[in-house]
Amino acid sequence: MGEKHDMIDDIIDIQQDWRAVSNPLGNLAGTLAANPEDVRVFDPADYKSRPRANSIFCARVAAHNESACNRCIEVCPVDAITIEGSSVKVADNCRKCGLCTAVCPTEVFLVQRIMAKNLYDQIARLAGAYEQCYVTCTRAMGRLGRLPKENEVVLPCVGAMGEDLWFALLADYGNVSVYLPLGICDKCRTTTGEEAYADQISRAEEWTNGAVGLEVDAKDLTHEFTRAYKRSQFMGSVARAGQTLVSATNPALAGAQAVARKIQQHSDRIYDMQRALEQTVGEKTTSNRRRILTQKRKVMLASIQQRPALAKHLDLLVPTCDATRCTMCGDCLAACPQHACDLDQNGRFSVEAAYCVNCGACAVACPEGALEMRPCDTADLVIRDEEAERKKRAAAKQKAKVEEARARGKRQLKKGLDAIEHLADE
Repeated sequence: MGEKHDMIDDIIDIQQDWRAVSNPLGNLAGTLAANPEDVRVFDPADYKSRPRANSIFCARVAAHNESACNRCIEVCPVDAITIEGSSVKVADNCRKCGLCTAVCPTEVFLVQRIMAKNLYDQIARLAGAYEQCYVTCTRAMGRLGRLPKENEVVLPCVGAMGEDLWFALLADYGNVSVYLPLGICDKCRTTTGEEAYADQISRAEEWTNGAVGLEVDAKDLTHEFTRAYKRSQFMGSVARAGQTLVSATNPALAGAQAVARKIQQHSDRIYDMQRALEQTVGEKTTSNRRRILTQKRKVMLASIQQRPALAKHLDLLVPTCDATRCTMCGDCLAACPQHACDLDQNGRFSVEAAYCVNCGACAVACPEGALEMRPCDTADLVIRDEEAERKKRAAAKQKAKVEEARARGKRQLKKGLDAIEHLADE
């Protein structure tokens, strides 16, 4: 059932109707008068970039074992990725589909446009402002024959978004959909893309108990702002109506500023979460290796800290050690690019679930077979912020003192009034 409109919503509707009547042709006249060479048209190349590979983070390179991880090689539709020795190379025949960036657990492949945090911020900004935000691919947008609207996020392939990112978006927003017309994936030369995004979305939906919308007909796409966004803009205009015309503040930006604050709050949560995590488990292992938190894991953990109940739905595997078989050779530590694994001086093996990307490279690298991948205790992904808890306790204690002082003052006042009344009676 839709939300009831009040007087403010009616005024907003009247404003929009008046703008439409006063400018019936929209920007059509300007477009017709413009130089044809200056009119922008949709170009798929604007949304594609060849990934750069950083072999330092490759689990297969670190483990010196071909079986450690092959996800990028398996998902590449044109066999453009090769891993030889300590080198990860992307050949010239790369389709720039971005699938390798989504499936690589250690973020070996870098494409700035589709990095997890950048994508999250972009989609969150649109999902916070529009009734619906659409994720689509260059082939689907090419079929529309126009530039993407403001609430349409164009990727080289929908499979370029990993399960961690889908998880965070589904946890925080309920209005993100995929737009893929029928026949788009069937004839696409990125043959592994459909299976990739189907697996990624289905896992995220299972973890969050949410659902990603699907649109196949362009006529069903909506590009309306949310009611909250419109009201924020309107109230901003009203609040600034008395200001001078030379004011540098634009009332139309009120809604955008509200969305930007929400994005900033998400970034702050990531910072606070990482700080709390480092304080809890330490920045480095006992062998002085600095632990690394991937962007994908940061985005996922930030959503879990906001909604801890979601952690119980995750099914992630982490290494467990059979101490009777461990020889303390350290091969498992060398195989972990995130340095999530640790061996202390007494030979006890441990793993920090928050840093572990569940690749299994450490288990493959162990020559004694002492490590086995088993389901992790997802409660470990909920990080206690001891500093925040200390401040909360201090605030509660201060509040209790204020309440006690107030109560004591009331008692003394009552006692004084009783004394005055007694004197009056005498």
